[in-house]
Amino acid sequence: MSVPEWVTMILLLLLAGGLALLGLERVRQRRHMATLERRLEYLSSNFNILCAGALGVEQRVNRLEQQGRDLEQRQDSMETQQGGEQPYGDAIRLVHQGANAGRLVDELGLSRSEADLLVMLHGEKESL
Repeated sequence: MSVPEWVTMILLLLLAGGLALLGLERVRQRRHMATLERRLEYLSSNFNILCAGALGVEQRVNRLEQQGRDLEQRQDSMETQQGGEQPYGDAIRLVHQGANAGRLVDELGLSRSEADLLVMLHGEKESL
């Protein structure tokens, strides 16, 4: 029982067609793989850039936080040394030099009532 020649030919053609389709699919997959590899490389590069940028930002934030803490300590130290009296000492000195209440408010940040009181207490006494 031999297989007719035309059946063998059809089977060979089907096999050749299947192999051709398999080859085409393999080429398509290689192209797709190359595209994915390029995309992965691009994303990896961007990720590395973002990480480096984030590290730089983190370092700047840390530096700014440290500067803020240093300034806070300096301010606390200065306030402790001045004992809260320095603005009044400066105000009295300015009043002795002839400053008015408005100048004390503008230059030293005193309230208007504080400035008026200091001028009244330490200003030049008018002759009656």
